[in-house]
Amino acid sequence: MKWIHTSDLHIGKQLNEFSLLEDQRFFLQQLAGLVEQEQPDALLIAGDLYDRSVPPAEAVSVLDEFLSWITVDLKTPVLAIAGNHDSPQRLDFCRRLLSASGLYLSGQYQKQLECVTLSDSWGPVHFYLCPYVEPALVRSDFQNPELRSFDDAFQALLSENLPQIDFQQRNVILAHGFFSYLKNPDSVARSESEVSLGGSDLIDARSLEPFDYAALGHLHRAQSTGIPSLCYSGSPLPYSISEIPSQKSVAIVELKEKGDLSVRRKQLPKLRQMRIIQGYLDEILRAVPTKEQANDLVFFSLSDKVLAPNAMNRLRAIYPNALGLRLDTQNESEALPLSSLQASKPMDLLFGEFYQAITGDALSDKQQDIVKEVCQSLVSGGGMDETDPFGM
Repeated sequence: MKWIHTSDLHIGKQLNEFSLLEDQRFFLQQLAGLVEQEQPDALLIAGDLYDRSVPPAEAVSVLDEFLSWITVDLKTPVLAIAGNHDSPQRLDFCRRLLSASGLYLSGQYQKQLECVTLSDSWGPVHFYLCPYVEPALVRSDFQNPELRSFDDAFQALLSENLPQIDFQQRNVILAHGFFSYLKNPDSVARSESEVSLGGSDLIDARSLEPFDYAALGHLHRAQSTGIPSLCYSGSPLPYSISEIPSQKSVAIVELKEKGDLSVRRKQLPKLRQMRIIQGYLDEILRAVPTKEQANDLVFFSLSDKVLAPNAMNRLRAIYPNALGLRLDTQNESEALPLSSLQASKPMDLLFGEFYQAITGDALSDKQQDIVKEVCQSLVSGGGMDETDPFGM
């Protein structure tokens, strides 16, 4: 049995108000081409088909075209579950009707996991569909107020289903969540796109070990958690700056007789690369990119100490798909030394300390005189001369 595993499509995603729909459409075209080439028995999508619960009409059209291509034209079954970004009710629309065409969508949580069985020369393979699980729903369904965490909810759900599964046969589970070994949660890598509050969404990955393969979604980096069969495919595109260095891929999985599993990663071509350009603004503006480089999705990290006027518009004249910029000195991880910013200090000294904390340089004597004059004028309530006090 061969399948292709992907997840976290986030169709309709915008990055800094820039639509990635064109890039996502291109990825889906490449994925359809891979399905045609590899001839898998199924395509698995482990959640977050859309970027939000009410996706724009164009995003729905893009995904509809792709799913129709795979199931109708290529005759390949698609098994997909809802992620935390999806609307479970919307994904479940016409679910029974669509399953007759080979499109198996599991949106809403069910106490009894939906099972789709496919067969090959070694016999049946059972695919269990487990969409994103909210602890409150499980707590209510099981009438157990002790089910508080995501791990509590998932373990309760598995306890309900595992006794009914024959683990002498081959079994695969699709699930969406933050699965890790609780004794070592750093064994998997997260990015800025996945938000966690103190690890409250952690689920113990050991509970997945009885399955021959776990097709996981939610984490955007392609990786395994603990053992190779517990696999995150990762998102098809970078959805934050921190994801730019990671290699995006899909997983191609082959399961022969029980225990004989192989996983390989396949990188697909991208419409545009996403990258970071670092340097001084003038140097970047003087450089001449190729046509392909100019079309990339670019973040700028500027070495300048002060942001020049109209910098973004000047950069977009060369890089029309510029996504944003920041100064290298804007290190969000370094807080200002609040102990030195005492209200009892004169305003001009406070400004000087603030300037040095931001730029790394102290004010020159001339700048100190100018700041002192401005502060004295503000304190006295007087107005400044109409001439520019900074001599510009």
